[in-house]
This record gives sequence, C-alpha cells and structure tokens, in this order.
Amino acid sequence: MIQEFVDRFMKNKDELREYFRIKKPNNYSDIVKMVVKLISPKDWRCELDYENIYEIDDGDYQGTLVYIIHEKCYQPYTYYAVKVSYGSCSGCDTLKSIISNYEYGDVVSREEECLKDYMSLALHIVQGIEEI
Repeated sequence: MIQEFVDRFMKNKDELREYFRIKKPNNYSDIVKMVVKLISPKDWRCELDYENIYEIDDGDYQGTLVYIIHEKCYQPYTYYAVKVSYGSCSGCDTLKSIISNYEYGDVVSREEECLKDYMSLALHIVQGIEEI
C-alpha cells in the first residue's frame, strides 16, 4: 500500500463520489481509471497516465485482472500494479453485486448504498496499488 496515494484518495474522495453519482462504472477498468486519475500527483515530474492503463485478464468467467499503471512522460521509469479478483455472478463478484443491487428495487433508496459500495471498492483498489 502506498500511503501517499491513500491520503490523496481520502482528500479527494468527494470528487470521485460525485463522478460515480453521475456515471456508474460498468467494469473494473472504469473504476481503476478514475481512481488513478484522482490520486495522480500533480506535483511530481510526471503524473500517472490514467488514459493508458494496461489490463491483463487471463481469466474467463472468473479470475484476476492486473492493471499496470505508468507515468505520463517520455520513457517512464516508475510503474505500479493493482490486482482485482472477479467472479462469474453477483454472489462472488463485488462489482456485479453492486450493479445488481442498484438495478433492483427502489433506485432512489439504493443510490446512497451503491455509492458507498463503489467508494469502498475504489478504496480497496487504491490500497492494493503497489510499485513494481
């Protein structure tokens, strides 16, 4: 876990929450992209390239996604990675469960619950980012 990234996430989490309120993520890639955009240090030599994150998916109905994140500069030197496990149904996949909970029942009463779940998932992603 990179504490600086977690601190930046916590400082700017309201911005991400509003983004999720307007545009619900459809996949883990959407969430990773927004998290990286949120935590990208603007005061570094190079910010993180949230537009060009590499995704490795060797799974099928279930598996692990690996996201490789690099700096947005000429010949980046520092790379980061985060792993996200996924399942085949809403019972074993966090994102599918959130989406399923949002789609069924009273959407208004479920929106805050789903936003809380999206933010929890985003925090776990940020906590899982490691320098490689």
